[in-house]
Amino acid sequence: MQQDSIQRFSDRAENYDRFRPGYPQALLDYLGETTPITPDMVIADIAAGTGIFTELVAKWGSRIYVVEPNPYMRSLAHRRLGGCQRCIFLDGTAEATGLPGGSVDLFVSAQAFHWFDLAKTRTEFARAGRKSPFVAVVWNLRNTRSAFEAAYERFVREYATDYLSVSQRKMDTAEVRSFFAPSRARYRVFGHVDWLTYPQLLGRTLSYSFLPDEASPVLPAMTVALERLFQRHQRQGKVRLSYKTRLFVGRL
Repeated sequence: MQQDSIQRFSDRAENYDRFRPGYPQALLDYLGETTPITPDMVIADIAAGTGIFTELVAKWGSRIYVVEPNPYMRSLAHRRLGGCQRCIFLDGTAEATGLPGGSVDLFVSAQAFHWFDLAKTRTEFARAGRKSPFVAVVWNLRNTRSAFEAAYERFVREYATDYLSVSQRKMDTAEVRSFFAPSRARYRVFGHVDWLTYPQLLGRTLSYSFLPDEASPVLPAMTVALERLFQRHQRQGKVRLSYKTRLFVGRL
């Protein structure tokens, strides 16, 4: 992970923690069925952010290493996961996790894999993994099917600074599959829907690292455009954002 990919979320950590979408239960159920989850299993959530996905897998009762290099994000993960007695927090990256060698049975990464140097990450997972560890890669990818979703995508592209270069959309299926052992990755897509008020939509928009932050001189114009977009499409005070949540899971 390059330094910019770590620091770019520092001013967005609170919005990220409060307003980013969750993950569908069906994905967690499938992941639990695909990997032999037991209380003795050791999981590492790599680039865990504020712990949104970690909180879900923590319900399995396994020991979890929460690996996150950004101190602001990591502090919010501490807050979110304060009741998780089996969570161990590490200041590390995908390429240099700080994990003990041969210690991890399942690596998970949600909304972060596109930031990794895949060759270095694979070497690090092989070092820290136990035998042939499982790896699960998860993304929420916004749909653009409805009138609002298509208009919101145009809005994002208009105001974004480097959306096309950092977006998870650039990670195609073949590229992700190549990270896993040959023929050992399963790919599934799950549906997920959020209904957002305007404050929630604004908070989610401000959580994106490729859009102007709250100190930007562009922010007033952007928020006016966002509110107009919301008002055109809202129904009973909310707009609908739907996602296809992509899961790759297999052995290294």
